[in-house]
Amino acid sequence: MADDFKYHIDHHGSLLTPPDLAESRAAGGDPGDGAEDAAVARALRTQRRLGLSALSDGEYRRRDHLSVVHDGVAGFGPAGAAAGPLARLVGGRHAPETRAWADAPAERGRLAKHETDFVLSVSQRPVMIALPAPGFVAELAAQATTAAGARPPADAGDGLARILRDEIAALAADGVRYVLLTNPAYGFLLTQPGRAQAAELGLDADAVVERMLATDGEVLAGLEAPAEFRVGLDVTTAGAASGPYAAAAVTAFLSRLPFGRLCVEFGRDGARRFPLAAVPAGLVLSLGVVDVSDPGLEDVDELVGRIDAAAETVDIDDIAISTNGGFHASPAQIDEGIQHGKLQRVEMVARYFWGNEL
Repeated sequence: MADDFKYHIDHHGSLLTPPDLAESRAAGGDPGDGAEDAAVARALRTQRRLGLSALSDGEYRRRDHLSVVHDGVAGFGPAGAAAGPLARLVGGRHAPETRAWADAPAERGRLAKHETDFVLSVSQRPVMIALPAPGFVAELAAQATTAAGARPPADAGDGLARILRDEIAALAADGVRYVLLTNPAYGFLLTQPGRAQAAELGLDADAVVERMLATDGEVLAGLEAPAEFRVGLDVTTAGAASGPYAAAAVTAFLSRLPFGRLCVEFGRDGARRFPLAAVPAGLVLSLGVVDVSDPGLEDVDELVGRIDAAAETVDIDDIAISTNGGFHASPAQIDEGIQHGKLQRVEMVARYFWGNEL
């Protein structure tokens, strides 16, 4: 019997922002709670009909996917700081704002309660939320601070991790069942092309990965949550970084990974898929087989064949199926109809393997 809490149908929390909300924000306006609530309610209905295992609010209340931390934690300077090398490596879809440290990070209150309260009040299914990983945000801010000729506050990463840990514990107590920490920088720094580009930008890829892992792992230190609660790490890039992966770097990363669930890219090109040989037993691997960077819909039989091949190395009950990144990061011209089709592909393939156990 599969572990229901492994969520074999997975997604990344972010959906395409509805045009009315996007237009209002682009014009400098505030769409208001009523418009946001209505949009989230529609998204929840869609996710329920698709059979997704855990439901999110689509990140419709965020200015961008990092704003939940930038706006909710004291210590960041204003937007518009010069981008450091990591921000240039991952690009604007993954680092839409650049902020330097102005002071040590400090709590301002809850970060995501306003996002999850509405979902919890109307949903009878498990609720999930994605949050930026503290290692990613802290590294971006540290490099922006250095680029400005200043020195980052001591232990800023650990301080930010503690704030995220407190928020995650509070979300778990509220009834949220799954928190996904997103750190696309790993997706770049574990591939051969990404590591080569990092070196050109003056980054030591291994050192950056080591710092981010130490900071991200602090989220789990002393975390108190119900037994059925899960925290995962998402390293997908929506196709922006594709292999071939650097085998030694992946092995080192997995050997130090403190999380029990990992979201990776597993595309059509076998030479560029996340390598499974080093994956430790018991790590739940969410395979991003459906490509949000391509408007075309994948062939179901080809997707099934890809999962069959993965199951020769990883236990099928330790596999989940998802897109290769959040829709906010898609470089393609994708509308809500294409988004629906992509998520439907995820559901169809997952249903093939796990049926009623979903």
